[in-house]
Amino acid sequence: MAYSVTATFSLEEAKLSGSYPLDMYVINASLSGVDYDYYVNLNQDVYGFQLNASGDVTSNEQLYKKAFVKREDLTSNTQGEIGNISISVPNVDRNLESIIQAKDFLRGCEVYVLTTFAPLLPSGSTAEHIGIDPDYRSVLKEKYYIDSTNSDENFVTFNCKSKFDIKGIIVPGRCHSRECQWEFRSKECDPTNSIATSWSDCDYTLEACRKRKNESRFGGFVSIPQRAIIVI
Repeated sequence: MAYSVTATFSLEEAKLSGSYPLDMYVINASLSGVDYDYYVNLNQDVYGFQLNASGDVTSNEQLYKKAFVKREDLTSNTQGEIGNISISVPNVDRNLESIIQAKDFLRGCEVYVLTTFAPLLPSGSTAEHIGIDPDYRSVLKEKYYIDSTNSDENFVTFNCKSKFDIKGIIVPGRCHSRECQWEFRSKECDPTNSIATSWSDCDYTLEACRKRKNESRFGGFVSIPQRAIIVI
């Protein structure tokens, strides 16, 4: 059977030096802390930017491991369900397989999808530095949570959902009502502890907020009508 393969140094050089978007992936293998694995969808390891414990992109350098990562497009439907994506990472060396087996298949763990342009990655003298004008603020970050995991001899595939579609998360976080939603003296109600200590409770009305000189923090919607005419 005849077949042909095209691989040229000039093509690979164009990929490394051109201004093209680059997808990078960070998988947090810990539910309670930070245990990041860094991957880049490229044919060589490259230096990118590191995430801190809060998941924010920092200016610190971090080596991303090369991997042929496959990412399906974000799905959606007409029923109002929140979209999800699947991310497949090569499983040839079984390194990721051992991690998912030891950690309950990483269910509920975080996955960050980072997109930036190659010239904006860290610069340096090594072959892994492909950046020219580093700018960690240019990184577009998406955050998902692993809902389920499939694995075979070729790939480990993570089926990821947004935070709003994870079991145990209640949406919406707020409801529209005339009364204030915040708990009295909570960080939403009184973040600077400015309400006088003589006030020991609250009836969650706008009038109560005004008496406590805390009207700007009122968490209700007083414009909602108390009576309405329903036309059927």
